[in-house]
Amino acid sequence: MRHQVGPYRIYILLFLLILVTAEIIWSWKKERGVYEVKETLANLTVFAGFQFSKYLFAGYQLAMLGFFANITPLKLPHNGWVFLLTFITADFIYYWFHRISHSWKPLWAFHLIHHSAMHMNLTAAYRLNWFSAIVSPLFFIPAALLGMPSDFIVISYVLNLAYQFFMHTEAVGTLGVIEKVMDTPSSHRVHHGSNPIYIDKNFGGVLIIWDRLFNTYQPETEPVRYGLTTGFLSHNPFKLVFQGFIDWFKPVSSALSKDSSTPYSEASPPK
Repeated sequence: MRHQVGPYRIYILLFLLILVTAEIIWSWKKERGVYEVKETLANLTVFAGFQFSKYLFAGYQLAMLGFFANITPLKLPHNGWVFLLTFITADFIYYWFHRISHSWKPLWAFHLIHHSAMHMNLTAAYRLNWFSAIVSPLFFIPAALLGMPSDFIVISYVLNLAYQFFMHTEAVGTLGVIEKVMDTPSSHRVHHGSNPIYIDKNFGGVLIIWDRLFNTYQPETEPVRYGLTTGFLSHNPFKLVFQGFIDWFKPVSSALSKDSSTPYSEASPPK
């Protein structure tokens, strides 16, 4: 089985490399400047660490969901309709997981790194905390208790994150009616904006309907300023990964000075 999976992983990485290369060429020809060498190298280093962390925490994630799937009396079958239900449920859960990650400082400690990118490009999609797998399964426990198969939950979450890779680009403009239902590059650019109008908006993973339902939707109406509200953080991947935790454990008086805490207005840090 391992020999079968290996080549597919290589094909996926090659596909991603082709897309990144195409975006670099587009940026160069259009003089958009969406790639900066040091930041891109930092993104790739963080990505490598994140890939390693997936192996490190995979057993924990499966055991966590498997435990709750085993104790619930509800058992949904493995079929297409249940997978669709699981996928939509996982997307709904992701919306709230993502939204809470912006408002509660312990979760922001994990998420800060993703918003520290100063440029929007495909490599920024994998600017993810190496330890995020510790907390993410906890949010999907309700789906397991509702009887959704744990493998369906994991696959749905993986597909959700894979879809979001394509959202991290300036090469795609607005997409008309699709903007009303799906998360799009335009919607996700807004999410990464430090402009006051864009703060705490567009938390959806695949579907943007949750943002529309819960009043967190904002269309792209002005040029986006990327990064934290406090500006540039670092190109050091270790600082990027651990800065959120450092900020979390700062004394209250020190935390109020907010060296790098949040993408929202500096008057309202996460609690």
